[in-house]
Amino acid sequence: MRAYPFARKCPFELPEEFAWLRRNAPVSQVALRNGATAWLVTRHDDVRQVFADERFSRREVRERAAGDGPFDFGLSIADPEAHLRWRRTVGAVFSPGQAETMRGPIGELVEDVLDEMAGLPAPVDLMAAFAFNLPLKVILRLFRVPPDLRPGFESWARALRGAGGSMAAFGEAMRHLYDTASELVARVDEGPLADLRQAGLSEKERCTTVMLMTVAGYETAAVQFGNGFLALFQHPDELAKLAKDPALIVPAVEEILRYAQSGTGFAGKTYTTADVELGGVTIPAGSAVLISVDSAGRDEAHLERPEEFDLSRGAARHHLSFGYGRHFCLGAPLARVELQEGFGRLLARWPGLAPAVDVGQVPMNANLFNQYPRELLVTW
Repeated sequence: MRAYPFARKCPFELPEEFAWLRRNAPVSQVALRNGATAWLVTRHDDVRQVFADERFSRREVRERAAGDGPFDFGLSIADPEAHLRWRRTVGAVFSPGQAETMRGPIGELVEDVLDEMAGLPAPVDLMAAFAFNLPLKVILRLFRVPPDLRPGFESWARALRGAGGSMAAFGEAMRHLYDTASELVARVDEGPLADLRQAGLSEKERCTTVMLMTVAGYETAAVQFGNGFLALFQHPDELAKLAKDPALIVPAVEEILRYAQSGTGFAGKTYTTADVELGGVTIPAGSAVLISVDSAGRDEAHLERPEEFDLSRGAARHHLSFGYGRHFCLGAPLARVELQEGFGRLLARWPGLAPAVDVGQVPMNANLFNQYPRELLVTW
């Protein structure tokens, strides 16, 4: 039985074990560092089935994360019927159309951040000045956060960045966010929060929604900006192509979402609620299951030349970075707009953007689920 997670030599060069498993044992047991075992799913179609199949449940994961804290990590909406009702309600509010109405405001926020960067001495750390800066501003704008509550979100963001791979530190950061989000929901009744209330969500459900959208919208976007720019710097021809042709931004973002993933190996953990046939094996009920979105994006059976980074061929169907089916990320439309505006406007402002360090030696940080550049110094 293989030890998991597999060691990485390069952020976006997947360990060779994944390719072997996709060909020979796409669903197989692995040994974890804590002595437990889990089933690892590596092929695109099998990962997609785990996202879509109700027999793969995250309830146990949420129960362990919630502990005795005030925030239940979405436990109240984890059961299939409650989850479906919540998704339908939230999906109607945070729709692709709603995301498009945010394109102009997000563009303005990007320009504000770029103006701030322009005043900094070179070289500039892209992670601190842009990747972790813009997403928080977008969240504050999205939820109409009053000025006196913004420090609460900002201190949460600092705590989250400092949590690293510690579940205890992550839980403490979430407890801090819970207090601020609860006050926000109690005080603000406009924009999406008013829409959610009018659609029938309780105050607790609205608070849960704010927290889930904030965590996904902040950290996931920041990590994707950092990893996306690192991948572009590692492929200067693709970077030059995107800087020269702004119309390429939509497929470019999709290819970045597929290729520039650097997971720790533990995102998307679920447990089977019944015996499940998958990838030619039977996973017993009660088993822990891990999916590799990184490996799914490199599946040779799903995409030709999956190891190549080619911005012109990017398409949503090529990756599962936003999940699938009942676990498709409800914030995906807004995230796409933010990534398009962020990458596009930064390169439009500074088409000569370049790394100020050896891109092969960029130090990486890790949180519970992702690896990303600790610092990414750039000039323009």
